[in-house]
Amino acid sequence: MTKNELTEYADMLMQLAAGKCDSIEDARDLVQETMLAALSAIEKGKEIVSPKSFLCTVLNRKYYDMLRLKYRKPTVSIDVIEDIPYEESIDEESDDAEKIRLCLSHLTSIYREVMVSYYMNGKSVEEIAKLLSIPEDTVKNRLFTGRKHIRKEFTMESYTKQSYEPDDLFISNSGFVGLNDEPFSLVGDDRIRMNLLILAYEKPVTISELSKGIGIAAAYIEPIVDSLVAGQLMKRVSDRVYTDFIIYTEKDRVANLDLELKLAKELCEGIWSIVSGGLDELRQCDFYKQQSKDQAIKLESYFILRTIQSATLNVRDSVIGGREPFDRYPDRPNGGKWYAMGSLYPHSYDYKNCPYSRYFVSGEAVHTQNNVFDATEISMCSYDTDPSVLGVNYKDISNPSYPKLLYSVYLGKTEALEMLDRKLIEDIDTMLDDNLMIRGEDGKLKINIPVITMSDRWTLYSISNKYEKEIVDKYKDKIAGLIKNPVKLPRHLKSVPKWLRYLECCSFFPVAVICEAKDRGQFLEGYDRPAPAVMLCVER
Repeated sequence: MTKNELTEYADMLMQLAAGKCDSIEDARDLVQETMLAALSAIEKGKEIVSPKSFLCTVLNRKYYDMLRLKYRKPTVSIDVIEDIPYEESIDEESDDAEKIRLCLSHLTSIYREVMVSYYMNGKSVEEIAKLLSIPEDTVKNRLFTGRKHIRKEFTMESYTKQSYEPDDLFISNSGFVGLNDEPFSLVGDDRIRMNLLILAYEKPVTISELSKGIGIAAAYIEPIVDSLVAGQLMKRVSDRVYTDFIIYTEKDRVANLDLELKLAKELCEGIWSIVSGGLDELRQCDFYKQQSKDQAIKLESYFILRTIQSATLNVRDSVIGGREPFDRYPDRPNGGKWYAMGSLYPHSYDYKNCPYSRYFVSGEAVHTQNNVFDATEISMCSYDTDPSVLGVNYKDISNPSYPKLLYSVYLGKTEALEMLDRKLIEDIDTMLDDNLMIRGEDGKLKINIPVITMSDRWTLYSISNKYEKEIVDKYKDKIAGLIKNPVKLPRHLKSVPKWLRYLECCSFFPVAVICEAKDRGQFLEGYDRPAPAVMLCVER
Protein backbone atom coordinates (compact mmCIF):
# COMPACT_ATOMS: atom_id res chain seq x y z
CA MET A 1 0.00 0.00 0.00
CA THR A 2 1.31 3.45 -0.98
CA LYS A 3 0.48 6.90 0.39
CA ASN A 4 -1.77 7.58 -2.62
CA GLU A 5 -3.69 4.34 -2.13
CA LEU A 6 -4.31 5.17 1.53
CA THR A 7 -7.09 7.67 0.74
CA GLU A 8 -9.12 4.96 -1.03
CA TYR A 9 -9.95 3.47 2.36
CA ALA A 10 -11.13 6.70 4.01
CA ASP A 11 -14.86 6.06 3.48
CA MET A 12 -14.58 2.49 4.73
CA LEU A 13 -12.78 3.66 7.87
CA MET A 14 -15.34 6.44 8.46
CA GLN A 15 -18.20 3.95 8.27
CA LEU A 16 -16.47 1.65 10.75
CA ALA A 17 -15.62 4.52 13.11
CA ALA A 18 -19.18 5.92 13.02
CA GLY A 19 -20.49 2.57 14.22
CA LYS A 20 -18.19 2.65 17.23
CA CYS A 21 -18.23 6.30 18.34
CA ASP A 22 -20.95 8.31 20.05
CA SER A 23 -20.43 11.39 17.85
CA ILE A 24 -19.32 12.19 14.32
CA GLU A 25 -16.53 14.36 15.72
CA ASP A 26 -15.05 11.40 17.61
CA ALA A 27 -15.38 9.25 14.49
CA ARG A 28 -13.46 11.80 12.40
CA ASP A 29 -10.73 12.04 15.02
CA LEU A 30 -10.50 8.24 15.11
CA VAL A 31 -10.13 8.03 11.32
CA GLN A 32 -7.54 10.80 11.32
CA GLU A 33 -5.48 9.02 14.01
CA THR A 34 -5.69 5.78 12.02
CA MET A 35 -4.61 7.42 8.76
CA LEU A 36 -1.69 9.16 10.47
CA ALA A 37 -0.54 5.90 12.03
CA ALA A 38 -0.73 4.15 8.65
CA LEU A 39 1.13 7.01 6.96
CA SER A 40 3.87 6.79 9.58
CA ALA A 41 4.16 3.04 9.00
CA ILE A 42 4.48 3.55 5.23
CA GLU A 43 7.15 6.22 5.67
CA LYS A 44 9.13 3.83 7.87
CA GLY A 45 9.12 1.29 5.05
CA LYS A 46 6.57 -1.15 6.53
CA GLU A 47 5.20 -3.52 3.90
CA ILE A 48 1.40 -3.65 4.19
CA VAL A 49 0.19 -6.75 2.36
CA SER A 50 -3.50 -6.53 3.34
CA PRO A 51 -4.38 -2.80 3.63
CA LYS A 52 -7.99 -3.27 4.71
CA SER A 53 -7.14 -5.72 7.49
CA PHE A 54 -4.21 -3.57 8.62
CA LEU A 55 -6.27 -0.35 8.74
CA CYS A 56 -9.14 -2.03 10.61
CA THR A 57 -6.71 -3.38 13.19
CA VAL A 58 -5.12 0.05 13.66
CA LEU A 59 -8.53 1.72 13.97
CA ASN A 60 -9.65 -0.77 16.63
CA ARG A 61 -6.49 -0.18 18.64
CA LYS A 62 -6.88 3.58 18.39
CA TYR A 63 -10.52 3.22 19.46
CA TYR A 64 -9.57 1.31 22.62
CA ASP A 65 -6.84 3.85 23.31
CA MET A 66 -9.49 6.56 23.08
CA LEU A 67 -11.78 4.71 25.50
CA ARG A 68 -8.98 4.12 27.99
CA LEU A 69 -8.12 7.81 27.89
CA LYS A 70 -11.78 8.69 28.37
CA TYR A 71 -12.33 6.45 31.39
CA ARG A 72 -8.95 6.96 33.01
CA LYS A 73 -9.05 10.71 32.92
CA PRO A 74 -8.67 11.78 36.58
CA THR A 75 -11.77 13.28 38.12
CA VAL A 76 -10.40 13.84 41.61
CA SER A 77 -7.15 15.68 42.23
CA ILE A 78 -4.75 14.43 44.89
CA ASP A 79 -1.09 13.43 44.88
CA VAL A 80 -0.37 10.25 46.81
CA ILE A 81 2.40 7.75 46.28
CA GLU A 82 4.02 5.20 48.57
CA ASP A 83 3.53 6.92 51.95
CA ILE A 84 1.78 9.83 50.22
CA PRO A 85 4.27 12.70 50.08
CA TYR A 86 3.39 16.35 49.82
CA GLU A 87 1.98 17.77 46.61
CA GLU A 88 5.12 19.60 45.53
CA SER A 89 7.14 16.36 45.42
CA ILE A 90 5.04 14.94 42.56
CA ASP A 91 5.32 15.98 38.93
CA GLU A 92 1.78 17.04 37.96
CA GLU A 93 2.25 15.73 34.44
CA SER A 94 3.78 12.39 35.42
CA ASP A 95 2.08 9.05 34.80
CA ASP A 96 2.38 8.31 38.53
CA ALA A 97 0.39 11.41 39.45
CA GLU A 98 -2.41 10.45 37.12
CA LYS A 99 -2.41 6.87 38.38
CA ILE A 100 -2.59 8.03 41.99
CA ARG A 101 -5.55 10.30 41.31
CA LEU A 102 -7.27 7.44 39.53
CA CYS A 103 -6.65 5.07 42.45
CA LEU A 104 -8.17 7.63 44.79
CA SER A 105 -11.21 8.10 42.56
CA HIS A 106 -11.99 4.39 42.93
CA LEU A 107 -11.98 4.48 46.75
CA THR A 108 -15.35 4.30 48.47
CA SER A 109 -16.61 7.51 50.04
CA ILE A 110 -15.66 6.73 53.66
CA TYR A 111 -11.97 6.50 52.70
CA ARG A 112 -12.02 8.97 49.84
CA GLU A 113 -13.40 11.88 51.82
CA VAL A 114 -10.79 11.67 54.59
CA MET A 115 -7.95 11.21 52.08
CA VAL A 116 -9.01 14.25 50.07
CA SER A 117 -9.55 16.34 53.18
CA TYR A 118 -6.18 15.43 54.69
CA TYR A 119 -3.84 15.30 51.72
CA MET A 120 -5.47 17.63 49.24
CA ASN A 121 -7.23 20.20 51.39
CA GLY A 122 -4.63 20.21 54.19
CA LYS A 123 -7.07 19.62 57.04
CA SER A 124 -5.84 18.11 60.28
CA VAL A 125 -7.10 14.87 61.80
CA GLU A 126 -8.93 16.89 64.44
CA GLU A 127 -10.64 19.09 61.84
CA ILE A 128 -11.74 16.11 59.78
CA ALA A 129 -13.12 14.37 62.87
CA LYS A 130 -15.25 17.41 63.69
CA LEU A 131 -16.35 17.85 60.07
CA LEU A 132 -17.52 14.25 59.73
CA SER A 133 -18.67 13.82 63.36
CA ILE A 134 -16.47 10.76 63.88
CA PRO A 135 -13.70 9.99 66.42
CA GLU A 136 -10.12 10.99 65.58
CA ASP A 137 -9.03 7.36 65.78
CA THR A 138 -11.56 6.54 63.05
CA VAL A 139 -10.04 9.24 60.85
CA LYS A 140 -6.56 7.79 61.41
CA ASN A 141 -7.77 4.27 60.63
CA ARG A 142 -9.42 5.43 57.41
CA LEU A 143 -6.28 7.29 56.36
CA PHE A 144 -4.23 4.16 57.01
CA THR A 145 -6.67 1.94 55.10
CA GLY A 146 -6.88 4.44 52.23
CA ARG A 147 -3.09 4.52 51.89
CA LYS A 148 -2.99 0.72 51.97
CA HIS A 149 -5.56 0.45 49.18
CA ILE A 150 -3.73 2.93 46.99
CA ARG A 151 -0.35 1.26 47.48
CA LYS A 152 -1.93 -2.11 46.68
CA GLU A 153 -3.62 -0.92 43.51
CA PHE A 154 -0.89 1.43 42.30
CA THR A 155 0.83 -1.12 40.10
CA MET A 156 -2.28 -3.14 39.19
CA GLU A 157 -4.57 -2.93 36.16
CA SER A 158 -8.03 -4.06 37.20
CA TYR A 159 -10.25 -2.77 34.40
CA THR A 160 -12.64 -5.28 32.87
CA LYS A 161 -14.09 -5.27 29.37
CA GLN A 162 -17.10 -3.42 30.81
CA SER A 163 -14.94 -0.27 30.84
CA TYR A 164 -14.48 -0.24 27.07
CA GLU A 165 -16.92 -2.81 25.62
CA PRO A 166 -20.16 -2.49 27.62
CA ASP A 167 -22.63 -5.36 27.23
CA ASP A 168 -26.43 -5.16 27.04
CA LEU A 169 -28.65 -6.34 29.90
CA PHE A 170 -32.40 -6.28 29.26
CA ILE A 171 -34.69 -6.52 32.29
CA SER A 172 -37.95 -8.48 32.36
CA ASN A 173 -40.12 -9.62 35.23
CA SER A 174 -42.74 -12.01 36.50
CA GLY A 175 -45.48 -10.40 38.61
CA PHE A 176 -46.82 -6.85 39.01
CA VAL A 177 -44.59 -3.85 38.33
CA GLY A 178 -44.34 -0.91 40.75
CA LEU A 179 -46.09 2.42 40.34
CA ASN A 180 -43.01 3.84 38.62
CA ASP A 181 -42.68 0.82 36.32
CA GLU A 182 -40.10 -0.92 38.50
CA PRO A 183 -38.02 -2.99 37.85
CA PHE A 184 -37.74 -1.75 34.23
CA SER A 185 -37.32 1.92 35.18
CA LEU A 186 -34.43 1.07 37.52
CA VAL A 187 -32.24 0.20 34.53
CA GLY A 188 -33.88 1.31 31.30
CA ASP A 189 -31.36 1.92 28.51
CA ASP A 190 -28.59 3.00 30.90
CA ARG A 191 -25.52 0.94 30.02
CA ILE A 192 -23.68 1.99 33.16
CA ARG A 193 -26.44 0.45 35.29
CA MET A 194 -26.55 -2.62 33.05
CA ASN A 195 -22.83 -3.26 33.35
CA LEU A 196 -22.68 -2.61 37.09
CA LEU A 197 -25.31 -5.33 37.49
CA ILE A 198 -23.28 -7.64 35.23
CA LEU A 199 -20.07 -7.00 37.20
CA ALA A 200 -21.79 -7.71 40.52
CA TYR A 201 -23.47 -10.94 39.42
CA GLU A 202 -20.88 -13.71 39.79
CA LYS A 203 -19.77 -12.69 43.29
CA PRO A 204 -20.32 -9.88 45.83
CA VAL A 205 -18.01 -6.94 45.09
CA THR A 206 -17.01 -3.69 46.75
CA ILE A 207 -17.78 -0.27 45.31
CA SER A 208 -14.06 0.12 44.62
CA GLU A 209 -14.03 -3.09 42.61
CA LEU A 210 -17.06 -1.94 40.63
CA SER A 211 -15.45 1.44 40.08
CA LYS A 212 -12.22 -0.02 38.79
CA GLY A 213 -13.99 -2.69 36.75
CA ILE A 214 -16.15 -0.23 34.85
CA GLY A 215 -13.53 2.52 34.75
CA ILE A 216 -15.63 5.24 36.39
CA ALA A 217 -14.86 7.03 39.66
CA ALA A 218 -16.56 5.65 42.77
CA ALA A 219 -18.19 9.01 43.51
CA TYR A 220 -20.35 8.55 40.40
CA ILE A 221 -20.95 4.84 41.02
CA GLU A 222 -22.16 5.10 44.62
CA PRO A 223 -25.52 6.86 44.02
CA ILE A 224 -26.31 4.47 41.17
CA VAL A 225 -25.61 1.45 43.35
CA ASP A 226 -27.66 2.99 46.17
CA SER A 227 -30.67 3.33 43.83
CA LEU A 228 -30.29 -0.27 42.61
CA VAL A 229 -30.12 -1.49 46.21
CA ALA A 230 -33.16 0.60 47.18
CA GLY A 231 -35.03 -0.76 44.15
CA GLN A 232 -34.07 -4.33 45.20
CA LEU A 233 -32.15 -5.24 42.05
CA MET A 234 -29.00 -5.32 44.18
CA LYS A 235 -28.41 -6.45 47.73
CA ARG A 236 -25.86 -5.06 50.16
CA VAL A 237 -23.91 -7.33 52.53
CA SER A 238 -21.38 -5.53 54.72
CA ASP A 239 -19.17 -3.48 52.39
CA ARG A 240 -20.12 -5.48 49.29
CA VAL A 241 -23.07 -5.60 46.91
CA TYR A 242 -24.34 -8.21 44.50
CA THR A 243 -26.97 -8.45 41.78
CA ASP A 244 -30.02 -10.09 43.31
CA PHE A 245 -31.79 -11.66 40.31
CA ILE A 246 -31.07 -14.29 37.68
CA ILE A 247 -29.21 -13.35 34.50
CA TYR A 248 -29.56 -15.50 31.38
CA THR A 249 -26.65 -15.68 28.94
CA GLU A 250 -26.45 -16.77 25.31
CA LYS A 251 -25.30 -20.20 26.49
CA ASP A 252 -28.48 -20.55 28.58
CA ARG A 253 -30.73 -19.45 25.72
CA VAL A 254 -29.39 -21.88 23.12
CA ALA A 255 -28.85 -24.86 25.44
CA ASN A 256 -32.06 -26.60 24.28
CA LEU A 257 -32.73 -24.76 21.01
CA ASP A 258 -32.05 -27.73 18.70
CA LEU A 259 -34.18 -30.01 20.88
CA GLU A 260 -37.06 -27.52 20.82
CA LEU A 261 -37.00 -27.08 17.03
CA LYS A 262 -36.80 -30.83 16.47
CA LEU A 263 -39.76 -31.50 18.79
CA ALA A 264 -41.79 -28.69 17.19
CA LYS A 265 -41.44 -30.43 13.81
CA GLU A 266 -42.40 -33.77 15.34
CA LEU A 267 -45.47 -32.56 17.24
CA CYS A 268 -46.71 -29.76 14.97
CA GLU A 269 -49.33 -31.85 13.18
CA GLY A 270 -50.81 -33.25 16.39
CA ILE A 271 -50.74 -29.99 18.36
CA TRP A 272 -52.20 -28.05 15.44
CA SER A 273 -55.03 -30.53 15.15
CA ILE A 274 -55.93 -29.86 18.80
CA VAL A 275 -55.57 -26.07 18.48
CA SER A 276 -57.72 -26.09 15.34
CA GLY A 277 -60.52 -27.66 17.35
CA GLY A 278 -60.23 -24.79 19.79
CA LEU A 279 -60.33 -22.26 16.94
CA ASP A 280 -63.54 -23.84 15.63
CA GLU A 281 -65.13 -23.40 19.08
CA LEU A 282 -63.83 -19.83 19.37
CA ARG A 283 -65.29 -18.91 15.97
CA GLN A 284 -68.76 -19.86 17.19
CA CYS A 285 -68.66 -17.20 19.94
CA ASP A 286 -70.71 -14.05 19.35
CA PHE A 287 -67.81 -11.76 20.35
CA TYR A 288 -65.63 -13.40 17.66
CA LYS A 289 -68.32 -12.98 14.97
CA GLN A 290 -68.53 -9.25 15.79
CA GLN A 291 -64.90 -8.63 14.78
CA SER A 292 -63.63 -7.60 11.37
CA LYS A 293 -61.42 -10.02 9.45
CA ASP A 294 -58.23 -8.30 10.65
CA GLN A 295 -59.46 -8.20 14.24
CA ALA A 296 -60.56 -11.85 14.19
CA ILE A 297 -57.15 -12.98 12.92
CA LYS A 298 -55.44 -11.17 15.81
CA LEU A 299 -57.85 -12.86 18.22
CA GLU A 300 -56.86 -16.22 16.72
CA SER A 301 -53.15 -15.35 17.10
CA TYR A 302 -53.78 -14.59 20.74
CA PHE A 303 -55.75 -17.79 21.33
CA ILE A 304 -53.20 -20.05 19.60
CA LEU A 305 -50.18 -18.52 21.32
CA ARG A 306 -51.79 -18.57 24.76
CA THR A 307 -52.94 -22.18 24.40
CA ILE A 308 -49.62 -23.64 23.25
CA GLN A 309 -47.51 -21.57 25.64
CA SER A 310 -49.72 -22.37 28.64
CA ALA A 311 -49.56 -26.08 27.84
CA THR A 312 -45.76 -25.95 27.58
CA LEU A 313 -45.34 -24.03 30.82
CA ASN A 314 -47.74 -26.31 32.69
CA VAL A 315 -45.64 -29.32 31.68
CA ARG A 316 -42.49 -27.51 32.75
CA ASP A 317 -43.97 -26.56 36.12
CA SER A 318 -45.20 -30.08 36.79
CA VAL A 319 -41.74 -31.51 36.06
CA ILE A 320 -39.91 -29.12 38.39
CA GLY A 321 -42.45 -29.24 41.22
CA GLY A 322 -44.62 -26.26 40.42
CA ARG A 323 -44.24 -22.51 40.17
CA GLU A 324 -44.21 -20.32 43.24
CA PRO A 325 -47.72 -19.00 44.04
CA PHE A 326 -48.08 -15.29 43.34
CA ASP A 327 -48.98 -14.51 46.97
CA ARG A 328 -45.46 -15.66 47.89
CA TYR A 329 -43.78 -13.26 45.48
CA PRO A 330 -41.74 -10.69 47.41
CA ASP A 331 -43.30 -7.28 48.00
CA ARG A 332 -41.31 -4.56 46.24
CA PRO A 333 -41.12 -0.75 46.51
CA ASN A 334 -44.00 1.34 45.15
CA GLY A 335 -46.53 -1.48 45.33
CA GLY A 336 -44.64 -3.89 43.09
CA LYS A 337 -44.68 -7.66 43.55
CA TRP A 338 -42.21 -9.27 41.16
CA TYR A 339 -39.18 -11.33 40.36
CA ALA A 340 -36.73 -9.66 38.00
CA MET A 341 -34.83 -11.44 35.25
CA GLY A 342 -32.02 -10.21 33.05
CA SER A 343 -30.99 -11.24 29.54
CA LEU A 344 -27.31 -10.54 28.84
CA TYR A 345 -26.10 -9.96 25.29
CA PRO A 346 -22.39 -9.42 24.59
CA HIS A 347 -21.00 -6.21 23.13
CA SER A 348 -21.78 -5.79 19.40
CA TYR A 349 -24.16 -8.76 19.44
CA ASP A 350 -25.59 -9.44 15.99
CA TYR A 351 -29.29 -9.10 16.80
CA LYS A 352 -30.32 -9.21 13.14
CA ASN A 353 -28.82 -12.68 12.71
CA CYS A 354 -29.75 -14.04 16.12
CA PRO A 355 -30.27 -17.82 15.72
CA TYR A 356 -33.48 -17.88 17.79
CA SER A 357 -35.10 -14.45 17.32
CA ARG A 358 -37.87 -15.96 15.21
CA TYR A 359 -38.94 -18.15 18.12
CA PHE A 360 -38.95 -15.55 20.88
CA VAL A 361 -42.14 -14.87 22.83
CA SER A 362 -42.80 -12.97 26.04
CA GLY A 363 -45.28 -13.95 28.69
CA GLU A 364 -48.75 -12.47 28.55
CA ALA A 365 -48.58 -8.72 29.24
CA VAL A 366 -51.70 -6.99 30.61
CA HIS A 367 -51.79 -3.19 30.89
CA THR A 368 -54.87 -2.03 32.80
CA GLN A 369 -56.39 1.42 33.40
CA ASN A 370 -59.46 2.22 35.48
CA ASN A 371 -62.27 4.73 34.94
CA VAL A 372 -61.52 5.69 31.33
CA PHE A 373 -64.42 7.54 29.66
CA ASP A 374 -67.46 5.23 29.99
CA ALA A 375 -65.47 2.18 31.14
CA THR A 376 -64.72 1.20 34.72
CA GLU A 377 -61.72 -0.83 33.48
CA ILE A 378 -59.85 -1.37 30.22
CA SER A 379 -57.07 -3.91 29.74
CA MET A 380 -54.76 -4.35 26.78
CA CYS A 381 -53.55 -7.96 26.63
CA SER A 382 -50.64 -8.88 24.38
CA TYR A 383 -47.73 -11.19 23.63
CA ASP A 384 -44.43 -9.95 22.25
CA THR A 385 -43.15 -11.96 19.27
CA ASP A 386 -40.72 -11.48 16.41
CA PRO A 387 -42.12 -9.49 13.44
CA SER A 388 -41.43 -12.38 11.07
CA VAL A 389 -43.93 -14.57 12.94
CA LEU A 390 -47.00 -12.48 13.78
CA GLY A 391 -46.04 -9.25 12.11
CA VAL A 392 -44.97 -6.89 14.88
CA ASN A 393 -42.55 -6.76 17.77
CA TYR A 394 -45.09 -5.68 20.34
CA LYS A 395 -42.60 -4.53 22.98
CA ASP A 396 -42.03 -1.42 20.88
CA ILE A 397 -45.55 -0.26 21.72
CA SER A 398 -46.09 -1.67 25.20
CA ASN A 399 -46.54 1.67 26.96
CA PRO A 400 -49.06 1.29 29.83
CA SER A 401 -50.98 4.29 28.44
CA TYR A 402 -51.79 2.60 25.13
CA PRO A 403 -55.12 1.17 26.38
CA LYS A 404 -56.43 4.71 26.82
CA LEU A 405 -55.13 5.77 23.42
CA LEU A 406 -56.74 2.83 21.62
CA TYR A 407 -59.98 3.13 23.55
CA SER A 408 -60.16 6.81 22.62
CA VAL A 409 -59.90 5.86 18.95
CA TYR A 410 -62.42 3.03 19.41
CA LEU A 411 -64.99 5.47 20.84
CA GLY A 412 -64.22 8.05 18.16
CA LYS A 413 -63.10 10.50 20.85
CA THR A 414 -60.01 11.58 18.92
CA GLU A 415 -60.33 15.08 20.33
CA ALA A 416 -58.98 13.61 23.58
CA LEU A 417 -55.71 12.61 21.91
CA GLU A 418 -54.16 16.00 22.57
CA MET A 419 -54.41 15.26 26.29
CA LEU A 420 -52.28 12.14 25.97
CA ASP A 421 -48.54 11.80 26.27
CA ARG A 422 -46.71 13.37 23.30
CA LYS A 423 -44.74 10.15 22.75
CA LEU A 424 -48.01 8.27 22.24
CA ILE A 425 -49.12 10.71 19.57
CA GLU A 426 -45.80 10.31 17.77
CA ASP A 427 -46.28 6.52 17.81
CA ILE A 428 -49.58 6.64 15.90
CA ASP A 429 -47.78 6.24 12.55
CA THR A 430 -46.05 3.13 13.90
CA MET A 431 -49.38 1.73 15.06
CA LEU A 432 -50.83 2.35 11.60
CA ASP A 433 -47.89 0.52 10.00
CA ASP A 434 -48.32 -2.35 12.45
CA ASN A 435 -52.03 -2.73 11.57
CA LEU A 436 -53.19 -1.83 15.07
CA MET A 437 -55.09 1.15 13.70
CA ILE A 438 -56.30 2.17 10.24
CA ARG A 439 -57.62 5.36 8.66
CA GLY A 440 -61.12 5.25 7.27
CA GLU A 441 -62.19 6.79 3.97
CA ASP A 442 -63.00 9.95 5.90
CA GLY A 443 -59.40 10.10 7.15
CA LYS A 444 -60.36 9.34 10.75
CA LEU A 445 -58.47 6.85 12.87
CA LYS A 446 -60.12 3.53 13.59
CA ILE A 447 -59.00 0.74 15.90
CA ASN A 448 -57.96 -2.48 14.15
CA ILE A 449 -57.51 -4.89 17.06
CA PRO A 450 -60.23 -7.04 18.64
CA VAL A 451 -62.33 -5.30 21.31
CA ILE A 452 -64.19 -7.61 23.68
CA THR A 453 -65.73 -7.44 27.15
CA MET A 454 -64.03 -8.74 30.27
CA SER A 455 -66.60 -11.57 30.32
CA ASP A 456 -65.62 -12.46 26.74
CA ARG A 457 -61.97 -12.52 27.81
CA TRP A 458 -62.70 -15.16 30.46
CA THR A 459 -64.67 -17.15 27.90
CA LEU A 460 -61.66 -17.12 25.57
CA TYR A 461 -59.43 -18.21 28.46
CA SER A 462 -61.83 -21.01 29.35
CA ILE A 463 -61.75 -22.39 25.79
CA SER A 464 -57.98 -22.00 25.69
CA ASN A 465 -57.60 -23.88 28.99
CA LYS A 466 -59.72 -26.74 27.64
CA TYR A 467 -57.50 -27.32 24.61
CA GLU A 468 -54.33 -26.62 26.53
CA LYS A 469 -55.25 -29.57 28.75
CA GLU A 470 -55.67 -31.77 25.66
CA ILE A 471 -52.15 -30.88 24.53
CA VAL A 472 -50.76 -31.65 27.99
CA ASP A 473 -52.64 -34.96 28.27
CA LYS A 474 -51.38 -36.15 24.88
CA TYR A 475 -47.83 -34.78 24.76
CA LYS A 476 -46.73 -34.29 28.36
CA ASP A 477 -43.97 -36.90 28.22
CA LYS A 478 -42.61 -35.52 24.95
CA ILE A 479 -42.54 -31.90 26.15
CA ALA A 480 -41.10 -32.99 29.51
CA GLY A 481 -38.02 -34.12 27.61
CA LEU A 482 -37.16 -30.44 27.07
CA ILE A 483 -36.97 -29.70 30.79
CA LYS A 484 -33.23 -30.02 31.23
CA ASN A 485 -30.09 -27.86 31.40
CA PRO A 486 -31.25 -25.39 34.11
CA VAL A 487 -29.27 -22.19 34.63
CA LYS A 488 -26.44 -22.57 37.15
CA LEU A 489 -26.65 -19.76 39.70
CA PRO A 490 -23.75 -18.12 41.55
CA ARG A 491 -23.39 -19.78 44.97
CA HIS A 492 -24.31 -16.62 46.93
CA LEU A 493 -27.57 -16.00 45.03
CA LYS A 494 -30.36 -17.52 47.15
CA SER A 495 -33.44 -15.45 46.24
CA VAL A 496 -34.17 -17.00 42.81
CA PRO A 497 -37.01 -19.58 42.79
CA LYS A 498 -36.33 -22.92 41.13
CA TRP A 499 -38.72 -22.42 38.21
CA LEU A 500 -36.80 -19.37 36.97
CA ARG A 501 -33.72 -21.55 36.51
CA TYR A 502 -35.74 -23.60 34.01
CA LEU A 503 -37.35 -20.63 32.24
CA GLU A 504 -35.22 -20.95 29.09
CA CYS A 505 -35.51 -24.73 28.80
CA CYS A 506 -38.62 -24.69 26.61
CA SER A 507 -39.19 -20.98 25.93
CA PHE A 508 -38.83 -21.24 22.12
CA PHE A 509 -41.01 -24.33 21.67
CA PRO A 510 -44.47 -22.61 21.48
CA VAL A 511 -43.52 -20.21 18.67
CA ALA A 512 -41.46 -22.92 16.97
CA VAL A 513 -44.72 -24.88 16.62
CA ILE A 514 -46.50 -21.81 15.18
CA CYS A 515 -43.62 -21.18 12.75
CA GLU A 516 -43.77 -24.79 11.61
CA ALA A 517 -47.54 -24.48 11.06
CA LYS A 518 -47.03 -21.26 9.07
CA ASP A 519 -44.34 -22.88 6.94
CA ARG A 520 -46.75 -25.74 6.20
CA GLY A 521 -49.51 -23.31 5.21
CA GLN A 522 -51.74 -24.15 8.18
CA PHE A 523 -51.86 -20.61 9.64
CA LEU A 524 -52.05 -17.12 8.11
CA GLU A 525 -51.68 -18.50 4.60
CA GLY A 526 -52.31 -15.69 2.09
CA TYR A 527 -52.54 -13.07 4.86
CA ASP A 528 -49.77 -10.52 4.33
CA ARG A 529 -50.57 -7.99 7.05
CA PRO A 530 -49.29 -7.91 10.67
CA ALA A 531 -51.30 -10.24 12.93
CA PRO A 532 -50.07 -9.48 16.47
CA ALA A 533 -51.45 -11.43 19.42
CA VAL A 534 -53.31 -8.55 21.07
CA MET A 535 -56.80 -7.65 22.28
CA LEU A 536 -58.48 -4.81 24.16
CA CYS A 537 -60.85 -5.86 26.96
CA VAL A 538 -63.45 -3.39 28.27
CA GLU A 539 -65.62 -3.47 31.39
CA ARG A 540 -68.38 -0.85 31.24
